[in-house]
Amino acid sequence: MGSPVKGFILQAFLGMLVLCTRSQVFASNLSEPMGVVTINLSGGSPEAPSFTVVAPGIHGSCIFRGPIEGFVSDNNVSFYRTPELDNPANRKGPFSNGVLGSVQGRASTTLDENGSVSNLNLLFSGNGYRDRPGVSLTPPSNPKNSATVYRAATVEAEWNSSLSVITGFSILEKGVGYDQPPAVYIEGGPHYLKIIDTESNYSGHSFLINSNSDHVLELNNSLNLPLGSILLKDTLVEVLPAWTLGSLFGFTEIQLQSDANASRADWIYLLKSSANQIGDNSDYVAHFHNGTEWKLVNSPNDSTSHYKISPDESVIIARRSEADKVLTFNGISPVIPTTWYLTEFNRTKLVSNPFPTSIKLSDIIGNETITDDNSSAEENSTRWLAHREQDLADNIQILNSSGWSTYWHDGTNLTISKPAVISAKAGSGIGGSLTMRDFSMDSGTIQSVTNPPSGSPLITAQNHGLEPGFWIKITGATGRLTNDEKIQINSLGDEVDTGEGMLISSSINGRWEIINVSTDTFELNNCLVDSDFEENGFAKWTTGNPGEGYDANVSLSILGGGGQGARAVGIVEGGKITSISLTYGGLFYTSPPTVVVHPGGWNSLGRGEAPINDLLIPAGSGALLIRKHPNGIKSTLPLRSISQD
Repeated sequence: MGSPVKGFILQAFLGMLVLCTRSQVFASNLSEPMGVVTINLSGGSPEAPSFTVVAPGIHGSCIFRGPIEGFVSDNNVSFYRTPELDNPANRKGPFSNGVLGSVQGRASTTLDENGSVSNLNLLFSGNGYRDRPGVSLTPPSNPKNSATVYRAATVEAEWNSSLSVITGFSILEKGVGYDQPPAVYIEGGPHYLKIIDTESNYSGHSFLINSNSDHVLELNNSLNLPLGSILLKDTLVEVLPAWTLGSLFGFTEIQLQSDANASRADWIYLLKSSANQIGDNSDYVAHFHNGTEWKLVNSPNDSTSHYKISPDESVIIARRSEADKVLTFNGISPVIPTTWYLTEFNRTKLVSNPFPTSIKLSDIIGNETITDDNSSAEENSTRWLAHREQDLADNIQILNSSGWSTYWHDGTNLTISKPAVISAKAGSGIGGSLTMRDFSMDSGTIQSVTNPPSGSPLITAQNHGLEPGFWIKITGATGRLTNDEKIQINSLGDEVDTGEGMLISSSINGRWEIINVSTDTFELNNCLVDSDFEENGFAKWTTGNPGEGYDANVSLSILGGGGQGARAVGIVEGGKITSISLTYGGLFYTSPPTVVVHPGGWNSLGRGEAPINDLLIPAGSGALLIRKHPNGIKSTLPLRSISQD
């Protein structure tokens, strides 16, 4: 497919922490990393722009995080209501009624000589407000030295119910102690409901909110998913505002080049929805900022500041001015799995890398979402299509200085039934380099375990082949509960005869570093034993497994451990990784690194039969998906989390 893009630069997200601005927060581990996005733009010209792909991710401040009450009907989902403090008989939901499907209003403030708010200036009245939106002002950040007290101003929006717009403001409290005009936040704008429940098969799915009451959201279900089976009672979700051109790049003051003459301004391209694409350059719609607001390049009278950018969408910036530029704006990247939305056959989608680091395609698109069957059966038409021939497979394109580079999955290693797991220990070579003896993917049975009053337990596992420094995982170990004197006891804590103690799961189950290794024994470092071991053949140790179902060699990434530079390949025979080919041992691996096994299968035009096992999508950037599955339909493509394995 044609494109207006000639070249571009990709840069990265950095991570911090996102907090809900108004929410019911049920668990801190549901927070997602928020950061300052830094994008380097090379200078260009109107005749030869410099292009950059930007992936903003989901907006940084959620307004709700918690469980749903349940699915109602007709794409509606309900939330729990709680009694109001001043009137417990009246139950209130977590949302302001009728604001989440609107176009957000904007305002600014003016201060008087006393550091109080004297006026609110309505910059944009918004539209689509089905009820009065809430308005909040930032509190005094640096109280004026002359103020003996300081407090935040409070205001209320004046709302025209017939026109569904804001008409003005009533100042309820002017506040005291401001040294600069406070920022104004007006509720409203496009929002998404995102499933964040890690126990849900739909974790990461997002749905645009059409409208809302205080406790019910009406969702846009364009894919006709079975919401009644997805949004189950107490499923954890977030509600987040979506980016718009204005909220992401600025409404009035922007970091890009603005100009009343579109030819002298920087442009931002948004890709049309799949239903409106015709397969040529007109699918990319250019926007520019005229110094006051965002406009369409081809129709400068049309305002586009409130055009929405979907959570999985990326945009293309065309730098048309000479100076290099560094853009910064806030965004978040999920640590839970997320989704891309696939288009139907012969359509395209600009998607984002939603994670705060560069990702490999073989990691983010798991084999479970890829098929080599192009039939119309639902289990195939909703998946990414692989084929040895590029023209017969779904394509993904990455922009570089010479244009689009095309990649596809050739079907390699799609039959993996058990992913391989490989462990490593600190480097035993010169300068902390890794050697072959520093890798393991073995397992075995434990015959006995000592229960010493102090010190590390001694494990007997005949011919284990391990070396000091490996971390092993022990499962299935049971024992008879003992007290501090190492006498067996029952569930009441009473001492009993040997063999009569309470049978429990042993404290040796888990991950341990091994030390003091002999041919048939090793010790578990810093492990305290709570029971006399029961030998029943179920206690196992493992450092990994060679996998099953592989049909080609795999690339390995070696991460962390304080080192750098190591490169290795997993050699496959008989469907399993039978050995590791270490092409370079790297340096300074002073602690155990993590070994990531990439199934690979990605190929590139111009490389013949050479596979691409390490194709990267940089952080903060995106890619173009081209659907060539002849029976492909609109569907979701669940992405694997960067920490999922």
